Amino acid sequence: MRRRRTKWLIALAGLAVVTLGAATAMRADSAVRAFIRDNGTTPHSTGCERAMTAIGWSMPEHADEGACVENPSGAFPSQWSGTFRMPRPEVRAWLGTHPPKRFPDQRPDEGPVDDKNGIHINLSYLKSPNFGQGDLDAVVVKAEWEGEDNAVVTFKTYPG
Repeated sequence: MRRRRTKWLIALAGLAVVTLGAATAMRADSAVRAFIRDNGTTPHSTGCERAMTAIGWSMPEHADEGACVENPSGAFPSQWSGTFRMPRPEVRAWLGTHPPKRFPDQRPDEGPVDDKNGIHINLSYLKSPNFGQGDLDAVVVKAEWEGEDNAVVTFKTYPG
């Protein structure tokens, strides 16, 4: 009789351990899934005005709203990208108002490259002595002509 009771107690204890282990595993799995899903690094749509402001630029005065994306990376500054339309005659002047930040010993930029399809420019930034405080490595801007009057501007940043 005593052996039977011991077997039942062992079986009940084993069942309790298995149940507790399964419940803990399910909670841990839920917590991990929530962290992966909501850790603040999911790319999301944002206004192009906000994107431009975040990188220290401003939207062209006569540009449309466009479509921009913030891609947060957690440990580094967000990466920004987007597309908008603006008047073609204003592109060069607008690009000229956004020179890269300069730091000692930085090489000069090549400047904008014009071709029959538009203007392309890579603005290189050298990391500041305060590395890790939000500096950009580069902003790549491409303005493609859309007829005689309009340009489609795309940009992408590369965080430091």
